[in-house]
Amino acid sequence: MTNSTLYLNPPFAITRTSHVSLSVRNLDEAVNFYTQVAGMVVSLIDKGTAYLRGIEEIAHHSLILRQSSESPTCDYIGFRVAQDKDIDLAETYFAKLGLTTKRVERPHQGPSLLVNHSSGIPFELTSSMSKQKRVLTDYANHKGARALRIDHYQVIVPEVGTIGKSFMDFGFRASEMIVQSETDKHLGIFLHRKNNPHDLVLAMGAGPRLHHFAFVTSDLQNMIRACDIAGNLGHGKDVERGPGRHGPGNGMFVYFRDPDGHRLEIILPPMQYMDQDEETRVWNSADKHMIVPWGQPASKSWLEEASLFTNVEINDKDNLARWVSR
Repeated sequence: MTNSTLYLNPPFAITRTSHVSLSVRNLDEAVNFYTQVAGMVVSLIDKGTAYLRGIEEIAHHSLILRQSSESPTCDYIGFRVAQDKDIDLAETYFAKLGLTTKRVERPHQGPSLLVNHSSGIPFELTSSMSKQKRVLTDYANHKGARALRIDHYQVIVPEVGTIGKSFMDFGFRASEMIVQSETDKHLGIFLHRKNNPHDLVLAMGAGPRLHHFAFVTSDLQNMIRACDIAGNLGHGKDVERGPGRHGPGNGMFVYFRDPDGHRLEIILPPMQYMDQDEETRVWNSADKHMIVPWGQPASKSWLEEASLFTNVEINDKDNLARWVSR
């Protein structure tokens, strides 16, 4: 299950995870959390919207925070495409499937396309962003986790296999998957376009809902410092899970809940997927000690709670996010 042909020759070329847009109730409080705890930097705050990025990123934003009086939601997740022409190709591709798309004008972005996907996951494609100064070597001003760059999203969906295949049909590649030991049903699938295990992770449960988005940091000390700062700022109870290690992706993690309940994962640099002919690694749910080799079991909130997408109804035939825990 490599789908390397489509990975190398997709109908349009997604290159990586790009940006996520969240609504928040108190913009100042949210910005303070993401700058002080996660260590992101502000590119711009304008008309009730804040644009942030990691210290390694030159793209204008990877996190958008939108002030709202409504309950906090995720507006959409975003992916970068290689060229402007890929926006045209994507529009044509989804039209042939009978799906609607919308050209949108976003501040500080080039051509952008919002896709009303059959999964219900609202995602946006953009071909470019205005550039900012990389502040990776501005050491005196680094804070919190020193978040480097956005890495991936995890979205909860009721039909992992079917929805996973729909993303693979336009070029995503399955690096790893988790199957239920009794039925071989897909519990989780790790999809990627860049050379690490994940740009989009799908996990089984009532959805679609955004479980978390992840930023990379350089070392374990940064993760611990973020936890310490969260405690200093009164967010200690919002360090929801970790540190720990995932078996899939071999990733170390800490999960935080922001002031509006959105979940942020801070991870160490993921393992690399260098060769397109590598087979998908299959994890069996019976091997729980390998899926989470160490770290405390996931809390009920981690298993069940997630951010709703703005104006998207969920399929609740599966009531819980049935991610495997110890």
